[in-house]
This record gives sequence, structure tokens and C-alpha cells, in this order.
Amino acid sequence: MTKDLTINGVTIGQSSEYYSLREARGFGSGEVDFVRFERPGFHGSKVPRAFWRARVMRLLIGVKADSISTYAEKRRDLLEAFDLPRDGLTTMTFTTTDSLDLQCDVQLAGPIDAPLLPGEVTIGEMWVSLIAPDPLFKSQTLTETDITFAAGTGVINNTGGAPIFPSVKAYGDISGAITLENDTVGGRVLSFTGLSLGSAEYMNIDMENETVIKNDLTNLYSYINSDDFWWLGKGNNTINISATLGGLGDKKITISYRIGYLGI
Repeated sequence: MTKDLTINGVTIGQSSEYYSLREARGFGSGEVDFVRFERPGFHGSKVPRAFWRARVMRLLIGVKADSISTYAEKRRDLLEAFDLPRDGLTTMTFTTTDSLDLQCDVQLAGPIDAPLLPGEVTIGEMWVSLIAPDPLFKSQTLTETDITFAAGTGVINNTGGAPIFPSVKAYGDISGAITLENDTVGGRVLSFTGLSLGSAEYMNIDMENETVIKNDLTNLYSYINSDDFWWLGKGNNTINISATLGGLGDKKITISYRIGYLGI
């Protein structure tokens, strides 16, 4: 369960004077989509694959105040905090009862049910439905680890409860056959040919969205030779990198990631 939840500057939960989290649904896992084929003439079906999809959450939020005017004000503040169709995808942060500080990006998934019931002039409740495109809850802490091309290898320990996609920044002066491999997840290799990065240059690699952008915003995807964009499995991941090294620059990669959890 969560102790506190914050969105657009409004905190809901144990630390809030006005808002309590009475019920939270959809914090187990995201939705599941599966591929199914029927077997004519036989019992059962074939289900070769299944995929995690978006996460749908429903929050029952209690609202209370010590006066009618303050109660009306706090209702309006809460509605404004969930004006996500106008705000766009918004980061919601929360702390679990076992002190995990997590976050997810959400959008409103339905109308906000905020009834005005007879006699409830300083206390009431609202149902809010949210959808998160990423089914994982991610840590609020961004972890960054450097591996130099001179060393050629390093270990990343994903201490979370699920595989996650990192972003990678590769710094020059490097050229030739530039190779980035995660040997732990089946030896997946992302490699480049004909690409040179000077001592003051770098490229940003988004492993999840499969994009490669230079610091001057040039798209470098055309230089890819092997396009096995990789993820970090649970536990230790052995990362191997290689390139032709120049005389200047950092000549390293920085791997950035947030550990993730399937649910809480």
C-alpha cells in the first residue's frame, strides 16, 4: 500500500491534512495481452506469447476540511491536479508503506466521479481513474554507471523486481566498429559502423524507444550495423564495449536507469 501519493504538487495520503487515500486499485500489475491460436479438432488453445500492456489504476480519495469554504477550495484544487487531458502525460510519485519511493507517468482514463451528497459539506470523496503507458513502477532515483572503453567491460546490478530498459550516453573520441553488448541477456549487441565521435561529442541511445541521437540532434540510426537494442535483466548484467580510441575525450559510456517493479 502507499503512504503518500503526489501529482501536480498535491499530496494525498498520510502526510496530507486534507486528502486521504481510501482505496487504490491497479497497483498489482499492468494489463495483459496475449496471442492465441485455436487447434481445430483438439481441445485447448495455443498461447505462444503474452505481453504486458498499460496499467489502469483507480483511486478513491477522501477530502475533508474544517469549513465549508475550505472544503470547496480543496475539492477544486484536487480536480485541478488531475487536469491531465490539458497537462499531458504527468509524473505521479508515491511512497510505499515499506518506504520505496516510486513513480509512473499517467494520464486520466475516465471522468472524475466527485459526487456532492446531502449533508457532506466538509467531507466527501472522489474516484479518479488513471492509465500509465508503462506497466512498471520505477524508482524516483536515477542510477548512473560509467564504463570506459579502455576497460572494455563492466557490471550493472539491476536490484529491482523486473527487467528495465536503460538509456546510454557514449562519449568520444571514438570511431571504427563501435560495439555495445549486454552479454547477460542472450548476448544482444548494438553496433555501429562508419561512425566517429570527436572528443567533445556524444550520442544518446534510448534502448526502449530504439533511437540514437547525437548531441547536435543529428539522427545516427543509419550508422547502426546490429540493432539488438538491449535491456538490463534482474541481477548482474555484464556489459562489454569496444571501439577505436582517439587521444582525447572521456571515451566512455554512461548507463542511466531507474529500477522497476511489476507491482507493489
